[in-house]
Amino acid sequence: MKEEAFIYRIDNSDTIVSVSDNWDSFAYGNAWDSGCRPEDVVGHKLWDFIEDIETQHLYAEMFQRVRSGMRCGPIPFRCDSPQERRFLELVLVLMTDKQIEVTSRILRTESREPVGLLDRETARTSRLIRLCSMCKKMETPNKEWAEIEAGLAELRLFEATEMPQITHGLCPHCYNATMAELDD
Repeated sequence: MKEEAFIYRIDNSDTIVSVSDNWDSFAYGNAWDSGCRPEDVVGHKLWDFIEDIETQHLYAEMFQRVRSGMRCGPIPFRCDSPQERRFLELVLVLMTDKQIEVTSRILRTESREPVGLLDRETARTSRLIRLCSMCKKMETPNKEWAEIEAGLAELRLFEATEMPQITHGLCPHCYNATMAELDD
């Protein structure tokens, strides 16, 4: 995949006011449901689309620092699709009226066999699997963080006909690395 940037802008109350023209293609490539079309996100608070409190806290901290004049980014993160690992960087830029432009730039991708856990069409159990919002590693039962494929193998989920539901959080490495970037 060629290098692409996906951009959205939030106002001073963290409401999404615009998204880049290529937003739809990125959402579709990530198997996001129809609730992420431009008309479904513009005019809504960003917080409506970030599920876990740890990631909300991290983004709130980044936004507060950017609005106070500090630089933010590039911060590495991943946004995987079922059949690709996507390595991106996040850059936040202060605009007029305390708006923030959020740019996610794809640095590289790696193809892989499709991972049912990341496919929204896969049947789900009531069990929860926690993924890091930044690196997409999975928390294993012994509280280690592993690549999704390794975690699924450890839990013997490759043989399963239904997948657990996904919840998000931040692994200690990503939280500490992002906070260190903000403190620089």
